[in-house]
Amino acid sequence: MSNTTTISINDIQIGDRFRKDLGDIEGLAQSISDDGLLQAIGVTPDKRLVFGLRRLLACRDHLGWGEIPAVVIDIENLTHAEWIENTIRKDLTLSEMVAITDTLRSFTRGGDRRSDQYRKNGSGVTKKEACEIAGWKMDKYDDAKKVVENAIDELVGAMDKGEVSPHAAAQLADEPKDIQKEAVKKLGGAKTAAERRGILKTVRRIKNNRKLAERRQAEVEAPKKSDSVRLFHCSFQQLQEIADLKSESVQCILTDIPYDGGWIDQIVHLAQFAAEVLVEGGVFICYVGQHKLNEKLRAFDEHLTYQWMGTSKWVGECNPIHSLKVVSNSIPFVVYTKGKRKEWAKWIDTLEFDVKEKDYHPWQRPQEEIETLLRNFTKPGDLVVDPCGGGFTTAAACMKLGRECVSCDYKKENVVVGHERMDDVWAELAGETTEQLDQLDGTVPIDADIKLSEVAA
Repeated sequence: MSNTTTISINDIQIGDRFRKDLGDIEGLAQSISDDGLLQAIGVTPDKRLVFGLRRLLACRDHLGWGEIPAVVIDIENLTHAEWIENTIRKDLTLSEMVAITDTLRSFTRGGDRRSDQYRKNGSGVTKKEACEIAGWKMDKYDDAKKVVENAIDELVGAMDKGEVSPHAAAQLADEPKDIQKEAVKKLGGAKTAAERRGILKTVRRIKNNRKLAERRQAEVEAPKKSDSVRLFHCSFQQLQEIADLKSESVQCILTDIPYDGGWIDQIVHLAQFAAEVLVEGGVFICYVGQHKLNEKLRAFDEHLTYQWMGTSKWVGECNPIHSLKVVSNSIPFVVYTKGKRKEWAKWIDTLEFDVKEKDYHPWQRPQEEIETLLRNFTKPGDLVVDPCGGGFTTAAACMKLGRECVSCDYKKENVVVGHERMDDVWAELAGETTEQLDQLDGTVPIDADIKLSEVAA
């Protein structure tokens, strides 16, 4: 049984207490001075303190009160009472704490205040003051309030039950509702605290998987057009004019240059070409070989922004470099951008395929490898340029994945074979034979001045 009365502070017997960390008593005193004593202390009929030591000290030592409201509790074991008051009692949930703090902020009072740092109007309780009264930090309140206002009910409940921290829940509250539901489902199935703490990583994986699925679906649905790929017989220095490539119109350049040292002088011109036609943040990917790699990188650095270097490994016969006593089974490729890079998908910088494709060119790259790079750095509908076409694997991969492509090669025979390859790809996509393809509207155009009979033996 209990009842509330006002008693003399000097008559209260504090005795020994188990709670030693009393926190900011001065701040509590200021809060009581501003808003009054929101909860009475507890004493026994013979005035032994049961609970409310911090409030008692604030009123006695800082505010100079002689009397204090108290709930009189008829209990014999004070240790048991203190334990119940501070451990067994049910704490308010975070969403309840938000409601209480918001209610405190709605209070108004007159008089000048010590600080206006967080006040939005001249008379209301500031956010800082309300959080001090309620007993929590502002950043935790901000996170929890964001969850209460923006999250689905299931996520609010997960926060209240302690399954997810208010900071993590606030980040999840920015996600679409279906992602939030998936996150709560994952939280419910988490068996350890570490799994619950890793919920944001789990959500990122969910989003990445969805983006990948959406990208693959877009590739399937992308219109396959025979004229989406254009091949030209020219040097890359002529390509912009001949193909009518506008400045800043290309999303990606993906090419495989000659690796010998004699081509190094061309690299500066290739980098200039890339800087001219790429959009801001556009990607430049180039297989470069190991020979004089330092000189090649310096040439690229003059016009492009280096991002990373990847490696393409192959199985089977290796290339011995006798002068260096090296046996090589990999080729490096560099990734540059025009200016600052834009966000792209997570990608693995080592590509390894167990196929050897040399049907169209002696230095041909595996098409699946090129498709992997295109998926990593482009999306359906993007314009991709390969200024060193060779076997035109980039063009073939673009046609298959729904990217547009402009490519060239200075050797006429390579371009003719490239057109034949595009016919084969288009036939495969259309589900028709090469002969049937000729009867379809819009077959892959071949430059009028290039005929098989004109190719030198």
